[in-house]
Amino acid sequence: MEVVYRCSRCGFIAEASTWLWRCPRCGGPLDVNIKGLKLTLSERRDMWKFSSVIPAKPLASLGEGFTPLVRPGFLRGNTYMKLEYLNPTGSFKDRGSAVAVSKAVELGAKLVIEDSSGNAGISVAAYAAATGIRARIYVPRDAPEGKKSLIRSLGAELIEAPSRAEAGRMAIESLRDGEAYLGHTWNPWFLQGTKTMAYELLDQLGHVPDAVVLPVSAGTLLLGLWIGFNELRSIGLVSRVPRLYAVQPQGFASLYEKIHGSTAGEPTRIADALRVSNPPRLGQMVDAIIGSGGDALVMTDNEILDSWKTLLRKGFIIEPSSAIALSGYLRLLNGNYLSNDREAVIVLTGNGLKYIDTMGRI
Repeated sequence: MEVVYRCSRCGFIAEASTWLWRCPRCGGPLDVNIKGLKLTLSERRDMWKFSSVIPAKPLASLGEGFTPLVRPGFLRGNTYMKLEYLNPTGSFKDRGSAVAVSKAVELGAKLVIEDSSGNAGISVAAYAAATGIRARIYVPRDAPEGKKSLIRSLGAELIEAPSRAEAGRMAIESLRDGEAYLGHTWNPWFLQGTKTMAYELLDQLGHVPDAVVLPVSAGTLLLGLWIGFNELRSIGLVSRVPRLYAVQPQGFASLYEKIHGSTAGEPTRIADALRVSNPPRLGQMVDAIIGSGGDALVMTDNEILDSWKTLLRKGFIIEPSSAIALSGYLRLLNGNYLSNDREAVIVLTGNGLKYIDTMGRI
């Protein structure tokens, strides 16, 4: 497997033998490209079943991946839910953390740094603990207390910032020699983990669905699916990419605004896991939406809250930022963007057990 970094902005290319998280020439986001891609399935029953297409050794693994794909009885029969909130630390971020932390350790990092609204921080803290290296996590001060407590309990150093944007700035400015910045909004290795969901959906369904509806903030899952499905197409295992529908909350809908124009309305107060204002890979996110034939949607807090209550009362213990995917699915269905004969997968990304206090208030 030949692996290289590539910058789509300036054309920079280098062997992926050292730790890079952004282009050293222009400062843009890097991609990890694999030459001679071949899929050979292992006997493992986790994400590393697809290790032949993951450019890292499984040094950090907690059993991530192969989350259930269920057909809920309260939705039309050809709709599935992918229960990513049942990953080891309760979010899809475990796919990206497993690869990014593994690669950081492989390349000699002694400490990993992440900035996060909560879920990615918990995930990186857990995978760092699993490998015995230190982690420093920057979060906005108003991140849920349950998430901050989990980060501390996992042994990571927690640093609070005035805002989500400041958490990112402080994390990058803190970097020292021997430390690896895992910032999932930038990190190309993170996407090599999230892409495994595409491989997994093909494995579970036996084919690709017509559409995937998912929450989107910085685009790590959206881009992972785009990469994964295109890799599957390049090696001849599928003939098409599903339509990807990105669902965003009011106030943090940069992808929607890039495609459709500005939005109005009060910024979300409950979808805290989706509060990224200026994702560095926005151009790539637009390409994924347009290239797949999908679209971006914006939801209000009332719509998110209704979907959250619905899912909780159907037995799905998810966070409000996950419930937004059901809101988007219902909007698409009611607007005839998804016809009744089309197969769709709704991705539920984060666990609601981190929101017990919030649940009590609603």
